Amino acid sequence: MGLGRTSPRWTRRVPPGVNAMVTTTLPFHNMRLGSPVCLGAGTAAREPLPDLRPGDHCGEAPAVVLHPVEKDAALFVPDGDRYVPTPYCQGPWDPGAQFGGSPAALLATLVDTTPSLVPMQVARLTTDLMRPAPLTPLTAEVHVIREGKKIQVVVASLFADGVEVARATALRVRRASVEADGLPDGRSSNPLPPRPKPVEEDPFAPNPHGSRLAMEYLFEGSGGYYRHPGWVRLRIDVIAGQRPLPVARLAYIADSASGVGHVRTVPISWINADVALNVVREPVGEWLSLDGRSWIGHTGTGQVQATMSDVEGVVATVSMVRLVDPPGAS
Repeated sequence: MGLGRTSPRWTRRVPPGVNAMVTTTLPFHNMRLGSPVCLGAGTAAREPLPDLRPGDHCGEAPAVVLHPVEKDAALFVPDGDRYVPTPYCQGPWDPGAQFGGSPAALLATLVDTTPSLVPMQVARLTTDLMRPAPLTPLTAEVHVIREGKKIQVVVASLFADGVEVARATALRVRRASVEADGLPDGRSSNPLPPRPKPVEEDPFAPNPHGSRLAMEYLFEGSGGYYRHPGWVRLRIDVIAGQRPLPVARLAYIADSASGVGHVRTVPISWINADVALNVVREPVGEWLSLDGRSWIGHTGTGQVQATMSDVEGVVATVSMVRLVDPPGAS
């Protein structure tokens, strides 16, 4: 199912910044994934390049390496009833597969733009990542399986060459104004770190994958990646030409919770098979923090529980199922 947008022109040249990683021949929309524009902590940031998107945090957080992206950068370009992934969808572990947040954000957009009888909000969004989503065009199907004026249940699926790769089930609840003294709304002052910590170990340098370019990080705790709490921001659009919906930002960043509680000394690997969001309210602004914990059992499965917050407090909780491989598994 498309959103009624026409396809922009694109060229088929692979962007230099992902040249070493992307091995597919899909038509790329974004042409330049450039070099870093921020230096290490204690070093003055260089002047942003002309194609750096406005609003990037680079100058305020020189401890964070920030790569320039085009002002029209997006995860997906609509092409009729298809969504063509750009290099920014590429994940860190397989050069031919998408970061899980990319299909999750697209599905969140589709369910939250589904017509309803009354104004609705996503209260729960569960995305099952059935198989790796390739860097090839996707088609979508959206179905309302329960319509009503208090709740609505929507199911959306993404297909690659007719094979379902991801499915989201959304519970949407009617909007209402609720005001009461002492309401446990999770709000509390939660400012961005004024002095972000430098990265002790960067697994994505020197050639960051697409999703690393699509996100910006601020590290509040020591160590950086996989150490929490930390702040993350989706820097680009989900669908070209459309400002990302708040729930799409939540869905995209939520997939980063897969690394919560990562113990680097344990020789195991895993992937998350799903991403489940329970939403308290829509976030204020673009920055979201992740904090939580995880467990791994002895039978090949694990669990993640995390809290997502903005500068005004808690906005959602995240849970995941991990598919865990034993040491030495290929």
